Order: sequence, then structure tokens, then C-alpha cells
Amino acid sequence: MKKIRDIGMAILLLCIGNNAIAQRMKVQDNLPAETEIPTGVIVHSDPRLAILERKHRNIQLGVIRSGRGYRVQIYNGNDRNKANQIKVDFMRRFPGVRTYLTYVQPQFRVKVGDYRGRDEAQQMYNQVSGFYNPSMIVPDIIVINTLKDD
Repeated sequence: MKKIRDIGMAILLLCIGNNAIAQRMKVQDNLPAETEIPTGVIVHSDPRLAILERKHRNIQLGVIRSGRGYRVQIYNGNDRNKANQIKVDFMRRFPGVRTYLTYVQPQFRVKVGDYRGRDEAQQMYNQVSGFYNPSMIVPDIIVINTLKDD
């Protein structure tokens, strides 16, 4: 009984092996003599995939997070309307600098900028001290943006 099973397996393996060789020969016989079989893969994809890949790479390279840093405080007082006026005035004078209006009872504070170092905050302080008095550099939790746009 074992002999019959072994002989059946051998015949089956021979048939499968011959079939694979025959298929390989058919593919090679159909090609012209000068045609090379390509070894690389050419991917035709939607151009939007490249945009998604770039965004994903940027997310891996950089993030938006918070950390310790400095801001320049340009207003500290009880008047909400005055705080809003100073914030709007600053935004008109310096459109690229972020402004923050906070309320810590009983005072409103307007702070500007996100600076990692005190020297960067000092440069902004020098620019705004003539317009907003009193102003000062204060340590704060800042927004750190490390995303890089291509």
C-alpha cells in the first residue's frame, strides 16, 4: 500500500514539474530574439499620491507641539475693550506675528510671538516697546512648529 502511494506521489511531482517547464518554454518561445525580459517595475500612479506622500514625509520630519519659550507681553490690565484694541492694532502693524489674548482673573493680557530663545524675544521687544508701553518679555508655553513645507 505504501509503495502505491509513493509511486503516485512521484508521478504527480513529475507531471507538475513538466508542466512548469513547458509553460516557461512557451513564454520564452513567443518573445522575439532581441526582446529583453524586463527586470524592473514601472508604477503608473495618480499624481495626488505624490502630494500625500510629501505630506506624510513632512509629518514624519516635523510636528507642531508646545514647549517652553518666551513671548512679549504688550498689555496687562482690567479693560477688555482696550485689550482687544491693542491686539487688533498689533495685528495690523505686525501681520506675520501671532497674538494671544488671555484672561487670568481679574486681568487681560495680550502676548505676542512664539520665541524659543530670549534673544529672539528681545528683538521683538525692541520693535514694539516704542508703540506699546509698558511691555516686557515673559516666559510662557509656546507653539513650536517644525513642519517644513516643500
